Amino acid sequence: MIAQVDEALCRLLRPCLPPGTQLRLDPPKPAWRTESQVRSVELFLFALRGEQAAAGCTLSYLVTARAGEIDEEHRLLDAALHAVLDAEDPPVRLRLADTDATALWTSLGMPARAGFVLQVTAGG
Repeated sequence: MIAQVDEALCRLLRPCLPPGTQLRLDPPKPAWRTESQVRSVELFLFALRGEQAAAGCTLSYLVTARAGEIDEEHRLLDAALHAVLDAEDPPVRLRLADTDATALWTSLGMPARAGFVLQVTAGG
């Protein structure tokens, strides 16, 4: 199920991102600060919660962006956000979560960055 959701999210986002933008499923890591600045949108699966059999399960993704400049990161996040909000027939059930990602960034040993949490309900 996880692989199918990852694939569905990538299919949804890819056409809305500038050419050459990578979609990555990597967790944020401190080495980001020293790596070469690859333009990318990152989808980090950080939580999986099972529901009643009829409802399926909920996967929570931290969606962030990396680029050479902060304003470019914001443009990438904007494109990803529009892909989610404007999806007419999304391949999976999506919703923006109310989750504050500050604790997640802290637990990863990273300074907070711009991003949003996307919840996907699969199965059921």
